[in-house]
Amino acid sequence: MERAVFAKGIGLLQMVFESFRLDGQTTELWYRLLGDLPAVAFEKAVLKIVMTREKPPTIAAIRKAATEEGDESLSAEEAWTKVIDDVHKRGIYDEPIYEDPKLEKTKRAISWRELCDMTPDSRRIVRAQFMKIYDSICEREKLKAITGAKDEVNHALLQRLFGGMLPGKG
Repeated sequence: MERAVFAKGIGLLQMVFESFRLDGQTTELWYRLLGDLPAVAFEKAVLKIVMTREKPPTIAAIRKAATEEGDESLSAEEAWTKVIDDVHKRGIYDEPIYEDPKLEKTKRAISWRELCDMTPDSRRIVRAQFMKIYDSICEREKLKAITGAKDEVNHALLQRLFGGMLPGKG
């Protein structure tokens, strides 16, 4: 996010919350900790906080509000319904690859074969496992978004494993 967007958001917070004041060093720290947020998400988060809170926000509150604004994930029930619809339409030999990484990870955790081979007796158990895995993946993604954590690749380990030839590289 550009500094101008950040400054505008902080200015709004200072206008609304009389006790909210940041000096130069504190402003710089806040920018370092919030600067990775998309500008639109930051603006929406600030507006949400201004309209719904009575006390000045923390960095954590702004990050949390920004991630909630941008979260368009399916619910666990919606994800289950989508996968089960595909099980019925496609069958065991036509496994779909989902664009939603959370849905794809959940499908792979259980396995397409297991989903297709469900019996009426095992369906409740598989459904519960699916929903628990999906919710867990969603929570992990939310936490990564709030903390700003990135998926780091251990290049040294890949170098040792593949002897200089990294997967996907010519």
